[in-house]
Amino acid sequence: MTSWGRITTGWCTIAGGAMVLLVLGACWPGRLPGASAGAEVLLVAAGALMAQLLLVERDRPLGAVVATGLRLAVPPLLVLVATGIAVQRLVELREWAEPLHDVRDAATGIVNLGPIDRDSPVAGFWIVALLAQSALLLLVLRPLVNRRGTRPGLVVVTVLSAASFGWWVVGGDDLAAARFWPVGCGVLVALLAARRTLPGGPIVAAAGWLAAIGLGAMALLGAGPRLEVLAGVAAGAVLVGTARSSASPGGLLRGRVATWFAWLAWAGFCWAWPALWLAPEAADRDLGLRDRAGLLVMVGAVALLTWALVASVRSVVRHGVAWAALAAVCVLAAVLVTAPGFERLDAIETDAARTEALLGADVPECFGALTIAAQVEGRDCRNRELEGVLHPPLDRAASDFEAYLDCWSQPADADLNLCDLGGEGPRVLVLGDSHARVLLGAFRRLAEQGVMDVTAATKASCAWSTLPLRDSKDPLRGPLCHEWRAKLTMWLEQHAAEYDVIVTTAYSGRMKGPEGDQVQGLVEAWEPAVRAGVPIVALRDNPRLPEATLECLSATDPDAWARCDVARDDVVPDFDPFEPAVAEVDGAHFVDTLPFFCGEDVCPAVTGGVNVYRDYNHVSATYAGTLAAPLYREIARTGVLDDARRSAAG
Repeated sequence: MTSWGRITTGWCTIAGGAMVLLVLGACWPGRLPGASAGAEVLLVAAGALMAQLLLVERDRPLGAVVATGLRLAVPPLLVLVATGIAVQRLVELREWAEPLHDVRDAATGIVNLGPIDRDSPVAGFWIVALLAQSALLLLVLRPLVNRRGTRPGLVVVTVLSAASFGWWVVGGDDLAAARFWPVGCGVLVALLAARRTLPGGPIVAAAGWLAAIGLGAMALLGAGPRLEVLAGVAAGAVLVGTARSSASPGGLLRGRVATWFAWLAWAGFCWAWPALWLAPEAADRDLGLRDRAGLLVMVGAVALLTWALVASVRSVVRHGVAWAALAAVCVLAAVLVTAPGFERLDAIETDAARTEALLGADVPECFGALTIAAQVEGRDCRNRELEGVLHPPLDRAASDFEAYLDCWSQPADADLNLCDLGGEGPRVLVLGDSHARVLLGAFRRLAEQGVMDVTAATKASCAWSTLPLRDSKDPLRGPLCHEWRAKLTMWLEQHAAEYDVIVTTAYSGRMKGPEGDQVQGLVEAWEPAVRAGVPIVALRDNPRLPEATLECLSATDPDAWARCDVARDDVVPDFDPFEPAVAEVDGAHFVDTLPFFCGEDVCPAVTGGVNVYRDYNHVSATYAGTLAAPLYREIARTGVLDDARRSAAG
């Protein structure tokens, strides 16, 4: 093998090894905390390979070089198409927006200079985007190098790398362009190698091994993020610079074996991030050690199939123009596959906005929960006319509730009372205890406006669960709750399928016992309804305060009512079993209502001119009524109402 063949296959070996290290670090971030330094080694090695193909081997036909790059672009584009489909099949609808945007951004990465998102199914694709942008830059430099040798390329790449490094130093490391400098280091090494200015010999090979060992030690021990990047680039530069020696780490693989290894590592690298992100969604649990090991095997198998697919196409298609067309089709497919998801999300948001406008037509702007809900959506909502005003007045705030007796079973009876709140549209059944009864004010407003058809059944202290109710002060509450639940179960067996969705919540402070039993009690109650084809929407219980805020409000001037707010850290830390129960039931959805009651730091006693609580754990009826629009929006975002309308239309 010639020295040039040895050095390029060495760079392939280094790039492949860096990708393996990077994937292992993503699989076991706690065990390999510094493995992301492999990203820098990959960038340096990729920069050297691109410079060799585009700048050093100036006689190589440009079409063949472009075809090589486009072949490398096909695997990540295929991954993006598959990821866009998988997100819409495996992920909760309310969580589609960001990953689908990430898929689109990654597909158009060559023109995307925006922030790097590290928490998405395509988190590793910032590297793909950066390499595509770098290759385009080197293509622009190619005519200059062809005419004047490698010196102009050295100067231009040095300047650009220095500028990128400066940008990174001052805090631009979340942008792709600020991370060009590791690629630039690889380009400079390749250009210096072309000028025969890099040293060789056993000492150089030893330096390469020291760099590899240091990189491995860093992966085991970890380092600060900035130090990790610097050390990774330094190790990459040494490894790439010493690859011409057959005794260096880059000389472990030779010829086609090195190329195949790099190719398979590249395909595996592209598949790894979506697999790691989507697997917990598919399994509805965190991945254990065995899970991740099995996932790695699957990623390797899929990578092999991807490589075989590209190789088979290459045996037929060799011209750069044909590969350009194929890559363009893949980009278009990656963009188009997200279109149904965005259309559905847009339809839901349009419907929610229309409903909010409908419900807000007869109340003051930013009234009650509309203020805090707007803040959650990132909108400024403030009505100065409501400042210092309280609805209802303080002398009636303690009695601000509605009994809904036709939907309510008293503590001393076990009658299953169901009420029809009217309305039209998707049929919604609301079940739970007094905390569910409070929210009937919101559901009644939705029914009155014809947004949904609502039926409800609630029982004092009795969640829709199989968890036994224990009340030392009133021993009869437990048996009566059990009797009411039995009646509800029999009724649901006959009528559950008549409803499009069941919404439930309960007072978490009443659900006593081990946390696992609390979760299992909900799961056991819900599963028959889900098996009947009825989705469940579980609402997080409203926060429980250390004490009621009404006494504080009564003793405080209106302009100082903020003193009565409760710090979010001071809210009673009841375990809320609804979210973990949803994770165990396929067909159940969770809505976190905490943002309707608390900001980042405090839970206000008064917001939008409305008193939030009538006691320490029950929301006031007036505030509950203002929750109609934000509650509808969050339920709609689960997709259950949209599914109901689609089913009715079909």
